[in-house]
Amino acid sequence: MSNDKNKQINVLADNFINPQQVKIIHDNLGLHLSEEHILTLKEWGKLFIEYNLHTNLMSKNEVVNLFEKHIYDSLSIVLWDKFHTFKDGGKLLDIGTGGGFPSVILAITFDGLTVVANDSRSRKTKFIELAKKELNLKNLQILTERAEILEPQNADIVTFRAVGKIKDTLPLAKKHLKNNKYAVFYKAKDVALEINEALGVYSDSHKETKNTKIIPYSLPVDIQHVRNLAIIKI
Repeated sequence: MSNDKNKQINVLADNFINPQQVKIIHDNLGLHLSEEHILTLKEWGKLFIEYNLHTNLMSKNEVVNLFEKHIYDSLSIVLWDKFHTFKDGGKLLDIGTGGGFPSVILAITFDGLTVVANDSRSRKTKFIELAKKELNLKNLQILTERAEILEPQNADIVTFRAVGKIKDTLPLAKKHLKNNKYAVFYKAKDVALEINEALGVYSDSHKETKNTKIIPYSLPVDIQHVRNLAIIKI
């Protein structure tokens, strides 16, 4: 890695999470982070960045956008009003969590939410186990196994971020959700088409129903970067 890239990453670690980023979370997402949560996120950031230097959790080029494209994106679930009914006492299963997005970020930010981080790749979950230990995240559980093989988790919410198409992952949500609970998909584009395909409807437009919802939002980056939460009640 070049000296310039090393310097850039060191500066990022030293300034994570900074007051401007805390303000963005508050102003854009309506989420107030306590001093304890800010401190824990700072510690997590340093841990992640240092770990990523020797074990590839994320491409080095992407690390410089860690807050904008990954932390902020993970926290965007708060734009869904029903999330707040589960943040104290609910259970969230994050399938294909990778480096811990959104699982670890949500476990840090919402102490009353039981978060289960699932990934079949031990290279990823070893870091999450380290984060759990170092940050004392008592509400975080880790399952290293294919979600298809796991026993049903009876979760209130199942999340998918960067894990295949909705039509392919919806059966996993059905397996691991309680009745009448929610699958949440973090998506970039073609979200209406994906929902329709998953529900057996063939149209590139989607009319919201009592069991489906699309919440668009933008990441705090210079070039407009639109994302969507696709929510399906099962």
